[in-house]
Amino acid sequence: MNKFIYLIFFFISNSMFSQYEINWLQLRDVFYKLETREDVYGYIQIPYFGDGVEALDNQEVKITGYMLTLSPDEGVFVLSQNPYADCFFCGYGGPESAIELRLKPGYDDFLMDELVTVTGILRLNREDVSSGVYVMDNAVAVKE
Repeated sequence: MNKFIYLIFFFISNSMFSQYEINWLQLRDVFYKLETREDVYGYIQIPYFGDGVEALDNQEVKITGYMLTLSPDEGVFVLSQNPYADCFFCGYGGPESAIELRLKPGYDDFLMDELVTVTGILRLNREDVSSGVYVMDNAVAVKE
C-alpha cells in the first residue's frame, strides 16, 4: 500500500513541477490589432494570444531554436525559430518566431546561430512595445 501511495505522489509531483516542452508552431497562435496608445503617441500593434498560448503564460517551458547574440555585452539575446539571416528582422516570419531571453548569469557564452535548447519562465508581453511579444525570464540555454 505504501508503495502505491509513493508512486501516485511521484507521478503527481513530477507532472506539477516539470516544464512544458513547446514548439514554434504553438507560438504562432497570436494575432495583432492596431490600437492607439497615448504613452507612445500613436498607433501600435497589440498582440492577442490564443487559448493554448495563454495557458503557457508564466509557466516553465522548454524550446529549441537558434541563439541570436544581438548585444552579448549588454545581455541582449534572442532565441529564434530561424537563423539570423532568415529571422523575422530580415522578413521571414513574424514577432512570434522569436523569444527575448533574460538569461541567468553564467549562461551567456554563445555564438550567433548556435542551436540551443532553452528552459525558463515564458511571459506573454502585451504592454512593453520595446520588447518582444514573448519574453523568457530566468532562462538557461544549453548547446545542442
